Amino acid sequence: MRVIQFIYVTLLFFTFTASAKGDTASQIILQKRAAVSVSTIRFYSDSSFTKSTEVSFTEGELFEIIGQTVKEHYDNTQTQTFKWYKVRSLNGQIGWIFGDNLAVVIPNYHVDTLLKPYFKKEAHFDNGFENSVIWAASVEGHDEHLKDKSANTIYQEIYLIVTNDKGKSVMLNYAHENESGKKIIEKLYIQDVTDNKIDEIILETSIATKDKNLPERYIEIHSFTANNLEKIFEERLILAWEDDVPTPAFSKFIEIEGNDIRIAYVDFIACEKAILTPPYNVKSLTNQERCLEYVTYSFIWDKAKRTFIPFYKESRTPIYAHTEGVTTLHKTASLASSEKLATIAANEKLLVIKHSDLFKVEKGVKKVENWLFVKHASGILGYVKADEVSFKNIEHAPVLHEYYAKTPLLKQLWKSKAEFLSIKKL
Repeated sequence: MRVIQFIYVTLLFFTFTASAKGDTASQIILQKRAAVSVSTIRFYSDSSFTKSTEVSFTEGELFEIIGQTVKEHYDNTQTQTFKWYKVRSLNGQIGWIFGDNLAVVIPNYHVDTLLKPYFKKEAHFDNGFENSVIWAASVEGHDEHLKDKSANTIYQEIYLIVTNDKGKSVMLNYAHENESGKKIIEKLYIQDVTDNKIDEIILETSIATKDKNLPERYIEIHSFTANNLEKIFEERLILAWEDDVPTPAFSKFIEIEGNDIRIAYVDFIACEKAILTPPYNVKSLTNQERCLEYVTYSFIWDKAKRTFIPFYKESRTPIYAHTEGVTTLHKTASLASSEKLATIAANEKLLVIKHSDLFKVEKGVKKVENWLFVKHASGILGYVKADEVSFKNIEHAPVLHEYYAKTPLLKQLWKSKAEFLSIKKL
């Protein structure tokens, strides 16, 4: 009888111990409403700043949300509003956290399309994240400090989060929206690019601000270190004619193959600064003219330094095109010019030296007419219409053809859906 009682009490003890430990990290993320601290946070006894406790948690701590306020409340500085959340930590502690430093799991139906293949899926990285779960969460509130209250905007930060089996998380802020602008994700890859059989996280993001027409675009690569994610590569992609005007080439082309990164683009540069044009004594006659050069450079992964280092330096080479049909070579960038220098047959090779555009009016409609200053194999220099040639052997050929076929009246409106990122597996 005593043996049976001992076994019964022992079973009760282990049952209580197991339930006291609570759910595992993966169970909270997969089955319940999870949240993670995006900086050091403190527990409060209720949903106010008046009853602070001594309980605090560092960045990357996992919580289960068990309650929240209906309305948003002002933060301590009275500039933003967030909800309060009642949470339970992995060790079973319960308290209230103000929402400015708490990222809450995104509902499945709001998950970005690019993230869906990875959302709430197992992942195997390194440095403590061999057994992890990938998910996404957001900090959400409102900016309330603007003089014009009708203009109060959403405040949102969205994070890609990796949580290991011990409940520790690392995160990337891949999107946001606030009074100054909006950041969105354009591309997401999880793939090994350092040749160590462990995946990295590759992001392409676009940042639009209210004071600029031209969004910024970046490619970033992040690798796992001890309890953290380290940025091991970053490159600005957008190609600007001026600060707020994209060039016809629009963006740099990035090719990642194995542990090599190759970058290529068509540079529209003031002819006085160009390297290749001095032999032709070419100048930019107006602000609408630029010389063209094809630029390439590359990086390679350095295992010892844990970063991508330059592999070969920037090189600049001429750009060539071919006539699509019989083409006339003009002395000036205008069809109104009476002086025609030569007639060039179809599929003739041309060295492209300079881009030029001018405005014209057809039937009361203002349009842009693009010209290219070129050199023919015969040595003749002159202008041809840009839409009468085709570019070959460069990655930007499709986007240049698109631009010259249908040039927007305002360069600020030029956008392209062309692909500028290529990732190849060895």
